[in-house]
Amino acid sequence: MSPAWAERFARALAPLRTDAVAGDRPARVSAPLPLSARLLDELGLARATPASLLARWADAADAAAAHGGRACAVLGAGPRGPVCADLVADGPHLLVEGPAGSGRTELLRSLVASLAAAERPDRLGVVLVDGRDGTGAGAADGLRACTDVPHVTTHLTANDPVRMREFAQSLSAELKRRAELLGRTGFAGWHGGREGGGRAVAQRAAPGRGPHGPAGAGDLDSPPSATLRLRPAAARAATEAAPPLPRLVVVVDDLDALVSPALGSPGRPAAGSVVRALEAVARDGEPLGVHLVASAAPGGRTAESEPARRATLRVTLDAPAAGPEEPAPGRGRLACPDGRVTPFQGGRVTGRIPRTATQRPTVVALEWQRMGDPPARRTVRELGNGPTDLALLASALERAAREVSAAEVSSLL
Repeated sequence: MSPAWAERFARALAPLRTDAVAGDRPARVSAPLPLSARLLDELGLARATPASLLARWADAADAAAAHGGRACAVLGAGPRGPVCADLVADGPHLLVEGPAGSGRTELLRSLVASLAAAERPDRLGVVLVDGRDGTGAGAADGLRACTDVPHVTTHLTANDPVRMREFAQSLSAELKRRAELLGRTGFAGWHGGREGGGRAVAQRAAPGRGPHGPAGAGDLDSPPSATLRLRPAAARAATEAAPPLPRLVVVVDDLDALVSPALGSPGRPAAGSVVRALEAVARDGEPLGVHLVASAAPGGRTAESEPARRATLRVTLDAPAAGPEEPAPGRGRLACPDGRVTPFQGGRVTGRIPRTATQRPTVVALEWQRMGDPPARRTVRELGNGPTDLALLASALERAAREVSAAEVSSLL
C-alpha cells in the first residue's frame, strides 16, 4: 500500500478504542463540545409526545432508589453524552454562577423542563422565584416562560411586597408541615413505608384475647404495655390517607437581587423575608424533600449567604464571547461533591427548532487530514417562527399528566 493510503487508513482508525479490562465498561470516546445544544435532543425527546413522557415516568416509578420521586436534571451536552445533576444523590442544592449574559436564566429553564420530563407532577413540584423586580429591561423574560409546565405550582416575581411576604410565610409553613408529618422518618423513609405499606407486623395480642381483640377494638391492639399500635391494615390505610407529599424544587433566578436589592426596587422591603425562607430551605430542606436551585453572579454578598454555602452541586458558566466560532451562552462546568468536574454546553429549550431537524440526513465535506478527529456534532439551525421547544414540551407534559390523573399540588400563593 502507498504511504498516503496507509496514513489515511491510520487516521480513520485513530478514534477507535479497544475494549476495557474484563468486567469494566468500554471507555466512551470523548467528543468536543458543540457550539450549541438542544435540550430535547439531549433528553432523547426529539419528538416530545405524551407516550414518550409516560414511559419515562414509569421508569422513574419502578426505580428502587426513587422513593418519593426523582429530581435528576439534564443540563446539556458533555464530552461523553448528556451531563446530569442529581439533586437527590449528589445534592440537595445547586448553585449556578456566571456573569451577565452567560446563560444562567436559560439554564434554569432547561433544568425545570428536564426535571418535569423525568417525573410525574404529583411526585415533583416546582416553585419559581424571579429575583428581578420586573421593572428593568427584559422584564417579560425570566422564569415566566416555564409557568405552562404542569409541575410548576407557584411563580413569584420580586415586585410585590405583599405577595413576597405571603410567599415567605407559606414556604416556611410548608417546611414546618413536612417536618411534623415526616418526624424522624425522613422523606425517603416515609415514602418507602407508604409505597410498601402493610409490611409492619402487629404486636402479639395479650393472653385471653381473640384474634381481633374485644368488641369495639377495631384496628387497635392493646398489648400489656400502655402503648397502642396500629394493625398493618390500619397503618396502611392511615398512610394512604395522608395527603400527597411530592419532592419540591425551589428555583430562584438572580439570587443577588434578593440578597442585595437595588435602591428603589419595589420588592426591597420584603426581600429579607424571602431570603430567610430560602435560607431555611437550604438549611433544613434535605430531609424534608425540598431542594433549592439558585443562580447568582460570582462573588458579592450572595457568596456568603446560606444558599451559596450549602450548595453541594455547583455550575460555573463562562463569560459570553462574540464570533461565529464561539460557543453559545451556556458553556460551563458542573462540579460534584466528590470532586468531579464535567464541562458541558447548556441545552437550549426556548429555541424554535423544527421537530424533524434531527432526522434529516446531512452531508458535510470531510478532509482526509481530519479523518482521525473525534466526530463533530452537527449544528442545528433554528427557525424564526413556530412554537418553542419549551411550549411543545409543556403541551405534551400537560396531556401526559391528564392521562395518569395526576393529583394537583396546591400553590404556595
